[in-house]
Amino acid sequence: MKIIKLILLISFACYLNISYGQRTLAMQAYDSATHFRDAADSLWDTDSPPSKENLIKALGILNQGLDYLNQPLVWDLAQGNIYLKFRRFNILNDAAHIYSILRQKDSTIKILNEMMDIGGYNYEHIEKDTAFDFIRNEKDFKILFDDIHRRTALWTGSYFKTPFCKDLPVNEKIAGLSFLWSQAKYNFVHFDHAKIDWDKTYLDYLNQIIQTKTTAEYYKVLIKFYAALKDGHTNVYFPKELADSFYSRPPFRTELIENRVFVTDIYNDTLYQMGVEKGLELLSISGVPILDYAKRNIEPYQSSSTPQDMNVRKFTYGLLAGSKVEPLEIKFRNKEGKEWIETIPRRGYRITQSIPAIDYKEINDIGYLQLNTFDDDKIDSVYDSLFGKISKTKALIIDLRKNGGGSGDIGFHILSTLVNAPYAISSSRITQYNSKNFGEAQWFSYTPEKLSPSKSMFYPRPVILLISARTFSAAEDFVVAFSYMKRGTMIGQTTGGSTGQPLLLDLPGGGTARVCAKDDFFPDQRKFVGIGIAPDIYIHKSVKDLYANNDAALQKALELLK
Repeated sequence: MKIIKLILLISFACYLNISYGQRTLAMQAYDSATHFRDAADSLWDTDSPPSKENLIKALGILNQGLDYLNQPLVWDLAQGNIYLKFRRFNILNDAAHIYSILRQKDSTIKILNEMMDIGGYNYEHIEKDTAFDFIRNEKDFKILFDDIHRRTALWTGSYFKTPFCKDLPVNEKIAGLSFLWSQAKYNFVHFDHAKIDWDKTYLDYLNQIIQTKTTAEYYKVLIKFYAALKDGHTNVYFPKELADSFYSRPPFRTELIENRVFVTDIYNDTLYQMGVEKGLELLSISGVPILDYAKRNIEPYQSSSTPQDMNVRKFTYGLLAGSKVEPLEIKFRNKEGKEWIETIPRRGYRITQSIPAIDYKEINDIGYLQLNTFDDDKIDSVYDSLFGKISKTKALIIDLRKNGGGSGDIGFHILSTLVNAPYAISSSRITQYNSKNFGEAQWFSYTPEKLSPSKSMFYPRPVILLISARTFSAAEDFVVAFSYMKRGTMIGQTTGGSTGQPLLLDLPGGGTARVCAKDDFFPDQRKFVGIGIAPDIYIHKSVKDLYANNDAALQKALELLK
């Protein structure tokens, strides 16, 4: 009886830890399978053409790896672990390329078919892969390629990618809406935040798109449809033929400060001649009070995850946008109280000033590094060239307040120079579709990855990070890592609260869309998407500081570092 009780206790303990245990075993199996692949790579994936003997040896090792993956326990673990599942795909892909080098047609096609049974091979990849040119005219390969094309098209909607015309046919309009609905249904990761009945929303918008009379009207409805998901990385964009009608705006930016809207940045000297300068308040557009104008004309078309991000989209990015042939009638007021109406064209300017991707200066031996975007491949090399100067400062301020994102790798490159030990970045999860039981959603979680510090650069002194509601996407990935490693104080306002990996979609009429398919967290599972990341020291933006041209957040950072 004692033995039976002990077995039951052990079984219960195993049940409680099954998720963690399975993940650990799966990653151990992944590492084992990787050893087979690495051993084979050293024989055939070389700079010089491999010998036939080495190719055959490599195939033998890869087959041993497949035998290992075919063991019942390993096979079962792979069904619940993407990494392990696609390690089989990688080994098969290597084998297919070796068979192609050996010009063994039947074996190459057989392996490709096995890869297709796993999934994940985009037809564009196989179309561009020259290794398979020698079998492209084979009947079996054509059948395989057509099958891949159909599978890919099912999810990418390539058949829905039709040319622009002034008014799309009704069937294309329905197809576009349905495609957006289905992509969100199976891939969107923030329905818990959206809190809507997605099927009912689809039916409501189906009636609306049928009634549209132009492609422009149709896209405005699609944009509102995806805006209902309340996510900053889930958007619809007009076709390029309509860009000038909706995305044109004069070269100055505005911001909501203390519930009033002000000019904050000017990028063309001509505007000064019109009387437009930093600090002017906008009272109305086309006679409509400015807050009402933004609520009525801008907000319904903004995809946003948080109130602070919505304010950025309404009052900084979208407020002045519209048709290039329709000038803005703006009522201004200066700080002395004088009011007047100015007609401001949306286009016809030559940009005389711009925000650099990266900018650096020193203030009393303190480095001030502005990273205004991560969407420029040159940032890494520019930063590296500046590091000699940065390393000699007594402290560093990094400013991400205007950084709307780009490539997370750029931010991680910079972070790697601020630490001397591995550091954790975001954990995440994705949905996995299961066709059984009405496709009940399942989650696959990615454990937080640890990145290595730079081997050649290390900055050991104090660092302060400036953030705002415009700190968004890949810039927030930077903030997550910086905050979690407790590298320094964060000053400013709460970040935008949106990051993730969006799927990119093509729509009828030439427009595009994206849907967020990855849910990100802090390494310790704390949520920030839909919330934002709060600073350690909150600085309220004030009209007084704007009029005085005082950067309160930067001044606070300098004060702390004295």
